[in-house]
Amino acid sequence: MTLLLSATALAARRHALRDPAALGGLAGSLQRELHDALDVPVPDGKSRLTRSGGRCPTCTVLLAFDPRLPHEHTCPSCGVVYTDRVHHEWWLMNGHLWSAEQCTRAAVLGYLLDDDKAAQRADQILATYADRYLQWPNRDNALGPTRPFFSTYLESIWLLHLVIALDLRETAVPALRSTLGAQLRDRLVEPSARLIASFDEGRSNRQVWHAAALLAASRVLGDVALRDRAALSLVSLLRDGLHADGSWYEGENYHLFAHRGLLSAVTLAEQAGIAIPAYLLQRFDAGFAVPFRTVLPDGAFPARRDSQYGVTLRQYRTADWVECGLARHDSPPLRSALASLYADWAPPGDTGRRFSTADAERNQPGVRLTRADCSWRALLLARLELPPLADAAPHSELLEGQGLAIFRRDGGRFWVGLDYGDPGAGHGHPDRLNLVIATRFSRWLDDVGTGSYTAPTLSWYRSSMAHNAPVVNGMDQGAARGTLLAHDEGEEAGWVSATFTEPRSGVRFVRTVVVARDHVLDELTWSASEAVTVDVPMQAQVFDAGDAGWVPYQPGTAQDERLGAAVARELEAGEVALLVLRGIPSPVAQPSDSSASEFVTGVLSESAATLWRAATIGPPAGRPHGVTALRQHGMRGRSVRVIAAPASVTRVGSAGGVTVTSADGTVTRHRRTVTGWQVAVARGMHRTTIALGGIRPLSVAPVTPVAAVTARREVRLTAGGTLDISLGEANYRPTEETWREAGAPTATALLRYDDGRIHLTVQAALHRTPAFADRCDVNPLDNELADVNSDGVQLHWRSPDGARWNGVLTVPDGDAVRVSVAAGALDGLDVRRDTHDHDDQGFGLRFTLPWPDPARPFEFDCCINERPADRERRRGQLVLSGAAGESAYLRGARQDPDRALIVLLDPPAS
Repeated sequence: MTLLLSATALAARRHALRDPAALGGLAGSLQRELHDALDVPVPDGKSRLTRSGGRCPTCTVLLAFDPRLPHEHTCPSCGVVYTDRVHHEWWLMNGHLWSAEQCTRAAVLGYLLDDDKAAQRADQILATYADRYLQWPNRDNALGPTRPFFSTYLESIWLLHLVIALDLRETAVPALRSTLGAQLRDRLVEPSARLIASFDEGRSNRQVWHAAALLAASRVLGDVALRDRAALSLVSLLRDGLHADGSWYEGENYHLFAHRGLLSAVTLAEQAGIAIPAYLLQRFDAGFAVPFRTVLPDGAFPARRDSQYGVTLRQYRTADWVECGLARHDSPPLRSALASLYADWAPPGDTGRRFSTADAERNQPGVRLTRADCSWRALLLARLELPPLADAAPHSELLEGQGLAIFRRDGGRFWVGLDYGDPGAGHGHPDRLNLVIATRFSRWLDDVGTGSYTAPTLSWYRSSMAHNAPVVNGMDQGAARGTLLAHDEGEEAGWVSATFTEPRSGVRFVRTVVVARDHVLDELTWSASEAVTVDVPMQAQVFDAGDAGWVPYQPGTAQDERLGAAVARELEAGEVALLVLRGIPSPVAQPSDSSASEFVTGVLSESAATLWRAATIGPPAGRPHGVTALRQHGMRGRSVRVIAAPASVTRVGSAGGVTVTSADGTVTRHRRTVTGWQVAVARGMHRTTIALGGIRPLSVAPVTPVAAVTARREVRLTAGGTLDISLGEANYRPTEETWREAGAPTATALLRYDDGRIHLTVQAALHRTPAFADRCDVNPLDNELADVNSDGVQLHWRSPDGARWNGVLTVPDGDAVRVSVAAGALDGLDVRRDTHDHDDQGFGLRFTLPWPDPARPFEFDCCINERPADRERRRGQLVLSGAAGESAYLRGARQDPDRALIVLLDPPAS
């Protein structure tokens, strides 16, 4: 049996690789790297996720990984070597993944090249893992059950590689099936597959790797039920994860990661004879070209959603993936993509392949690539001979599935993108109608992506204020999809217009971007049913505006703690502020002159407004930067920004639409028309009128947040009466252990209302001695509140005025109670230990909250966290609103307000 190729194809590949020049010498380069590392031992131990592990505390960048140095970890920026235990525990993750890939590479080379040393290396790694796997504990994980790792998807990648290696070794030596193969199936493949199958992550990019691993495992186990389940998951991911344009819904970073997993899964399914609908295969094949459709002028992909910042596509694994795509479906876009990846103008350098950690990869600086830099996957699946490759000039794109319009000018050296569509779910950011403008050497308006998932700065990178997107009342946008209103592109000008209704406030925005000859016009209009405050931030700092009229300012946003040195000036209605701004130099293609980051912006507000600017933390691991924003108040508003290269625009006016005067004397007048947008250009005596159309039919539909809203329950409570709620198995959100395995914890919640106060008593029956964590100001594991990893109670409620969804995390601390605010405010909340506290087997807390208006329902939810003393992370939660089949991973001290129990307060019976 072979998993990725038929026996005939595998034999043909073996024959073809007798030629050392086949596939550009790839086999030889892989063999040399493998032989150089035959003596590296297989890691032993479970990896661990912590806030500081694997990252330089000074530079905040990831430490270099070297499989030979498990206890010495060097910062690639400052050169400091760290030997702390937490860095070794992070190294173990990379070490296991590196070993798994070495195993697969060794099995491939052992079969294709008759390499005995490689074959022995594969057998040694497989046997070692068969002996050790069940010795590692499945506990204290950050995201899903796993033994060698802290997240299930890592185990899926690891298992996939080991199973492919096992299959190749048994193909080469059938007798291994009854010896090494039997041991591995019994001690590793079957228990690991069972563990992975227990954690279905739905539409997540991680589920792609679960499906691939389970497809591979089901074949070597002969488990038809497991195969069919994994196949259903794969079809669902192709249908719901990929848009019709082939793009993965979570943005470019996760597109590259998920699509590599889909490549393995689809290949496994096809080889197993599993039928996949033709339209989904077409969608999958289109996905190989998607990152090259959106690539920035400097060769990096946009840092949209949870993407890392400044990552170039010129990675060996990208070339490997495109090679496999071209072997499946030859197309001009893929030939062009490979031509750009294999261009010889790029600087030579280390591709990082020798330290490759399977498919959980690190990003390297872009260097010169050839076919010899690809991986074992291309050695099996790529074409033996490439067709003629021809690079093509990049052009404008509209990815309607993703909801991204891109305009390219000057041969692709100028890039304008409006991101209006899919918000990207859990790995999305609250950034609908985000505008990005980039040149070859600079990002005028940038998206700085995401920071470390374990650092507190993550809250900034995942905020609306950290993007070039509209913000209502200083709060992050809710998750909803925008709609395309119009799009047209011509030689002289192009435009896009899209609408987005912010689901929390109901404010409707329309953003229109017009790309003209020497400037970009950006118009934002908005309307609301009540007076609101709208900010339009630009991730750029004022470089030359003078300080006259700028006064100290408090922005009043949810991200004020990440802003500093804020100042503001007032704008009168119709006044134009002409600013010189500085963007962020390209992290990939550094200019010789910092002035390449400067641009001029004319800011126009139709009503009186405030222009403010502040310092920000800038890109991850980069220099501090700045944000400049326009603030308007009221029930509606309109603002315009005209953005251009320095000295190319001398004046912006508002008479008769928006008038832009260029340095060469050209006057361009913009105005909206019934059929679209008109651009009238006057150059001396020459007059040109450009009519932009492409208006889309507008379907009127209610705004629906992307996440499904759980049906909320309403109950009545008479003043003086008691509402008694019991929590048990149906309320338990677990991590690795089921409710019964956790000792069957239960709880009761007693709610009372009298004398203008809400009284809630929570009594937890843990059936063990409670373990209350000591006070910890900084959580060493991640960026959640430390007390989530303690026995305790989370209380969540809507404030008496209905304006906020509050949350507190409470932990008994001696005779007192330690209270941490997770969201909102305390609103006069008082928390005490219950006088009937049975602390030998559980604990109790009493909450009292002023509630002056009985006509307002009390909306609340609570979670009882439980963590035995022998664990460092939370084992599970009892959730008042129900567990709904969820896990407790990554929930922190958050609870969705849409889950709240609504208590209608009745007056006392007469």
